[in-house]
Amino acid sequence: MLRLCGCVLLAAGLAAPALGDPRSELQQRLDAVGRMAADFTQAQYGTRGELLEQARGRVRLARPKFRWELVEPYRQVIVADGETLKVYDPDLDQVSVGPIEEALADAPLAVLTGSQATLNAEYEVARSEPERFSLRPLADDALIAEIILAFAGGRLSRIEVRSPLGQRTDVRLNRFEDASVVQPSDFELDLPEGVEVY
Repeated sequence: MLRLCGCVLLAAGLAAPALGDPRSELQQRLDAVGRMAADFTQAQYGTRGELLEQARGRVRLARPKFRWELVEPYRQVIVADGETLKVYDPDLDQVSVGPIEEALADAPLAVLTGSQATLNAEYEVARSEPERFSLRPLADDALIAEIILAFAGGRLSRIEVRSPLGQRTDVRLNRFEDASVVQPSDFELDLPEGVEVY
C-alpha cells in the first residue's frame, strides 16, 4: 500500500451538524474542509496489533489539492495539484508521477478530497459515536476494509485505516495552524537534477 495508507488528513473549523443521516452529516463535515494546515503523527500496526512503524509530518490542503509530507523517520513528499499525484522519495532520488484518479483509487484521501458522488457510490457510512464515522467500501475487492474518521472540537482529529488482512494505520492530526498559511507553492514540487522519474 504505497505509504499513502496513512495519508488521510484534513479539517479545520468544521461545524458540528445535528444528528441525522450519517452519510449526510459526514459529507457536510467534509464539504466544510477547504483549506487546512496541520501536523500529524502516524503509526502502523501489524495483524497482531504490534507496532511496525511510527512517523510524523505535516499536511497542507486546498481542496482538492494537498501536500502530505513525512519528515521522520524518513522523508517523503506526496503532492497532488488536482490532476497529477507525485510521490517523491529524496533518499532514493526517485519520484513517481501519475493521474490522480488512478493513484487515489482505494485510497483514504479519495474520501477526503472527493465529492458526495464518490462517497455515495463507493462507501457504506455509519456513525459509531456522535463524532466518529465508519466507512466500509462497497466493492468486494477493495484494498481497504474500513476507514474511521473521528472529529473533535469541529476538526478532523483522527483517521484510522484498516486493511482486509488486519493491519491498521492510525493518523492523528495536531498543531493546527491558521489556514492562511497555505500557499499555492505548497502544491508545487521542485526536484533537484538527477532525480529518476517513473
